[in-house]
Amino acid sequence: FNENWIDAEPRSGKVGGAFCMGVRRGESRILANYSPSFSWVSTLAHELGHAYHNLAEEDRTMIQAGATPMTLAETASTFCETILRKAALKTVGAEEQLVILEGSLQDAAGTIIDITSRFLFEQSVFERRRDRELSADEFNSLMFEAQKATYGDAIEESTLHPYMWAVKGHYYSMDYAFYNYPYMFGMLFGLGLYAQYEQDPDAFRESYDDLLSSTGMADAADLAGRFGIDIRSKEFWVGSLDVVCEDIATFEELVAKSK
Repeated sequence: FNENWIDAEPRSGKVGGAFCMGVRRGESRILANYSPSFSWVSTLAHELGHAYHNLAEEDRTMIQAGATPMTLAETASTFCETILRKAALKTVGAEEQLVILEGSLQDAAGTIIDITSRFLFEQSVFERRRDRELSADEFNSLMFEAQKATYGDAIEESTLHPYMWAVKGHYYSMDYAFYNYPYMFGMLFGLGLYAQYEQDPDAFRESYDDLLSSTGMADAADLAGRFGIDIRSKEFWVGSLDVVCEDIATFEELVAKSK
């Protein structure tokens, strides 16, 4: 803020949303649009996580830093958001906690559940497309079945969206197969790291920056393995989901007390 590296002022004609852009070694610029809400603060934390990731790669070559895959690009941003949320929940009242948790859980549901349905849809499309072209009705059916497989009985079937394939532009680009999957992987990877951090904060701090600086130098499994983390194990991903489950349990407890 002091060096004007964050453009947070909402202005007429300014593009919406937020993003972080590295401009030179270890230095970033952030575009955001301020609003008096926790959601905005969380968005800023997310973008600052990207900026911290860029800083961690300061001593890497441009090729090494630029090779970070999408599956690891959300590591620091997710971690930063989680730190903020956990800290905020300890300092605000029950009503504010409900607002924070509801927003966080809606995001988690969209990233984990809905993206799973999109992954299953694309997977089934590619399997069938090997043999022949598919009709619009078949796309509808595959999308409907993918959503039922992931949402189960959590929502009414009448609210499912069989035409989702028609409104998401990335389905029509050859460069974006399984486009949303890295966001789910990245979120769960970041939450898994947070679970590791909670178990041993001091040991985690010693290796965190080194891990971020190396994201363009190995795939996720090999990189995590260097730091004693086995992402091929079920336990790691259960730990990721446990972070979300803790928030669900807290949310349910707060709702019960508010009645």
